[in-house]
Amino acid sequence: MRIAIIGAGAIGGLFGSLLHANGHEVIFVEREYKIPKLSSEGLKVEMPDSSVITVKAVFKPNLKGIKGLDMCIVAVKAYDTSAAVEHIVEANVECPVLLLQNGLGVEEEAERILKRPVARGVTNCGAMAEGIGNVKVKGIAKTLLGSRDPSLVDACKILAEALNEAGLPTEVTSNIDGAVWTKTIVNSSINPLGTIMNMKNGELLENEFTRELMAMIATESWKIAWKMGVKLEVEDPIEEVFRVARATYNNKNSMLMDLLKGKRTEIDYINGAIWRLSAKCLTSAPLNKAMYFIVKGLELARLKGSNRINL
Repeated sequence: MRIAIIGAGAIGGLFGSLLHANGHEVIFVEREYKIPKLSSEGLKVEMPDSSVITVKAVFKPNLKGIKGLDMCIVAVKAYDTSAAVEHIVEANVECPVLLLQNGLGVEEEAERILKRPVARGVTNCGAMAEGIGNVKVKGIAKTLLGSRDPSLVDACKILAEALNEAGLPTEVTSNIDGAVWTKTIVNSSINPLGTIMNMKNGELLENEFTRELMAMIATESWKIAWKMGVKLEVEDPIEEVFRVARATYNNKNSMLMDLLKGKRTEIDYINGAIWRLSAKCLTSAPLNKAMYFIVKGLELARLKGSNRINL
């Protein structure tokens, strides 16, 4: 396959590197200031067994001039979706587009700009970007692909086969909305609390108060999903939240890591999105609203360089 990946960060770097190593032609699209380092040194991905994959691929600041693509994967932060999709429109790329991102609402943003349907990917792989061109993989886990539009199912199946062969266990689901909501509920329950408390995922479980609050947030988020007619991928989302926290016991979540790096978080697409959607269900989501406002407050203080917070 000939695949363009917009975003050579944690997940984009991991997926693109393994696809490249398995014989696929991968073209990475990244911000222009990153291109010289990536082009000269390549992308280094440290796997869980401490082996390092070094990828010397094509790194470009946009998609212009790239022809014959079989798939374009968007792997940027949720808040950069619109900018990434604008690259696709400007380059007149017509291949299927798959969003491999966290959060709710990115499909609607992308489809509004593209004026055509997109596919979606949800991955449980754990990875962190440590500077330009360096990705540290915490764990390889299942990825789900799918689309609300039946015309994109075959493209998802082809990509899933390529990912499986590259060492990334992947399945195609007919319930992609359920998969997206399931992961978002997990993220809504773990990420903001870990960020506010500056705790590792496992530490949230050990504290009786944060553990109970995780369960309360998951329950509230679950009710919103249910009222929207979404069938989750798990029977008990509270137990799923606890399972993920246990499985990633020593990890600091990506929202906390973004804040520590002075970067914007994806809270708008997680707790913020659940809170906003609650109004459409004629209900309320006070816990998600509180998590959203607290993290946005921390984010604003951090981005302004305030010395009042010490994470």
